[in-house]
Amino acid sequence: MKRKSLLVLFSMFALAISMGSLHSNPTGAPTDGRTGSPGDGGKTCATAGCHNGPASSVSNIITSDIPAEGYTPGASYTITVTVDGGGSKGLCVSPQKEDGTLMGTLTAGAGTAFVGGKYITHTSPKVAAPAVWTFTWTAPAAGSGRVVFYGAFANNRTTTRKTEYAVEEKIASGIKENSEFAQVTVFPNPASQQGLITIGFAPKNAGNVKVTLLDITGKEISVLTNEFLSSVYQEQSYNLPVLNKGIYFIRISGSKESLTRKLFIQ
Repeated sequence: MKRKSLLVLFSMFALAISMGSLHSNPTGAPTDGRTGSPGDGGKTCATAGCHNGPASSVSNIITSDIPAEGYTPGASYTITVTVDGGGSKGLCVSPQKEDGTLMGTLTAGAGTAFVGGKYITHTSPKVAAPAVWTFTWTAPAAGSGRVVFYGAFANNRTTTRKTEYAVEEKIASGIKENSEFAQVTVFPNPASQQGLITIGFAPKNAGNVKVTLLDITGKEISVLTNEFLSSVYQEQSYNLPVLNKGIYFIRISGSKESLTRKLFIQ
């Protein structure tokens, strides 16, 4: 009888230790980050015994007031995180490049803290359903291009999730757009780093048309074509030069003005 009681007590003790290890950071994620980003080794809330896993990929957890045309360098925006679930919920979010570099500046809001030099996490778990946190992101300098907010979340002790929320940089000022061309298309978009793209458009008037590839600042990289075209729909394919990943522009210039379209290289 005494031996049986000791076994029961030992089992209860082991269970308590195991359950405790599922939620080892109630005041926030570890300072080395648990966002699931490639630059941080893909670690999430399910890493190192914090919670059970694996973390499932979902969307719509992170939202913002960043306009559809993209962020303005140096401007500040409100980032909102909404996590559902019936248990104690937490978060770890960071806007990064693929190598783990923090992009922009983070300022914690109510119920959050800035840790590890690049992470927003909870100061204590929330039990409300859904749980909502907000914080401020100040966008990086011009030319930074696409930024991805990586996030991992605990919905309860045994359910974890992760997400990616990408935002683009607003088209550089000074690149003019007008209605001299119609039916403008760029395909595929995103394109590969040294791939083939097809550009279609219809000049409203016959004349010389120049198609150029620009970088994020509006600097010309390559002239794709420069020729006289009639006022009918045109569709041509071009080989891109070797490009780094990021945002570029296709500029179609007519006799009087020009039009630009954003091109993503992945």
